[in-house]
Amino acid sequence: MADRPLEKALERINEEGDFEASVLASSDGLPIATVPSDYDVDTTSAMVALLRRVARETREHVGLAQVDEVSVRASDHIRLVCRCFTMNGEDFILAVVVPSHRRYYRQLTNRAIKDLKLAWHAMVEGS
Repeated sequence: MADRPLEKALERINEEGDFEASVLASSDGLPIATVPSDYDVDTTSAMVALLRRVARETREHVGLAQVDEVSVRASDHIRLVCRCFTMNGEDFILAVVVPSHRRYYRQLTNRAIKDLKLAWHAMVEGS
C-alpha cells in the first residue's frame, strides 16, 4: 500500500504528527485511502460523514460560513479531527486521530491536504 501516493501522504502525516490514524474519505463516508491502524476504517469513515452532515446542518441553521474543520475531543484528550476540502469539484474529508500529547495539528493537516491534492491531480492526469 505504501507505493500509492494517497497512502504515502497519509503515512507521512501519521509519522510527522504521531497521529494514531488517518483516513481520506468521500463526503458520504466512503474510505478512499487509509493506512493501517488500530481503528476500524469503515466505522471511522461513517463517523466522519456524520460529523460533516452535522457541521453542514449547523452552518445552515446558525448561519456560519463554510465549515472546514470539525473536532471531537474525548475525556482522555484524544481528538478526532475532520478537515473538509475540495479536489476537482468533489468534497473530501481528511480525518486524523490526534494523540493527547499533540497540541498542534493544523499545520500538519494543511500540508497533508496539499499533498493529497497533488497526488490526486497526478492520479487523474495519469489516467
